[in-house]
Amino acid sequence: MLNYITYQQTAFAQNCRVVFDAQTKNCIVCDPGSSGDVPYLYKQIENLGLNPQAIILTHGHHDHCGGAQELARLLNVSIIGPNIADRVWLDHFKEQSIMFGLPEAPVPEISRFLNDNEELNLNLGEPVHTLLCPGHTPGHICYYMPKSKLLLSGDVLFAGSIGRSDFPQGDPDALIKAIKEKIVVLPDDTKVLSGHGSETTIGREKISNHFLIPDIY
Repeated sequence: MLNYITYQQTAFAQNCRVVFDAQTKNCIVCDPGSSGDVPYLYKQIENLGLNPQAIILTHGHHDHCGGAQELARLLNVSIIGPNIADRVWLDHFKEQSIMFGLPEAPVPEISRFLNDNEELNLNLGEPVHTLLCPGHTPGHICYYMPKSKLLLSGDVLFAGSIGRSDFPQGDPDALIKAIKEKIVVLPDDTKVLSGHGSETTIGREKISNHFLIPDIY
């Protein structure tokens, strides 16, 4: 089973997560959003004795990947994800920093863009499944680990809410469709690790999230 540690970053309290196998100490870092927090995050990974395997990105918004390039350099790992449709955000990284009021940061150099329904072997002792969930951004990827019952949902599903779809390239209908077809169909005891806010479960959101009631699942 996988463990994880959450680090809140940026003025938007974005949840960067280090997911690791307690036995092998192999780990991945999901959405390192703040370039200013990279030294601290790097030191934490080092102090825990973890073996970084990759950095994974859910989408191309600056607050989710502003620290990715510098952290990848320090850890000597590749950056994978999101889907190539989010290149539109990555190609305007400097403009994003102005738009969101965040410090400028190096553009993430993506070694591999991901597609829907891939099975990634990241040396965690179990596969990581990709779920392409457009709507918040066109190339948003969620990462599902069925054995550990974990979902890294990025900015698709939150505790009591769903992601915004009013940004450029956003699509509210696509977002609801993705949640309906790919997210709420997961087991109820799946833990949802969102990009902002507190943790939740699929089962809890199905009965309490007003965006999901009454008829989308």
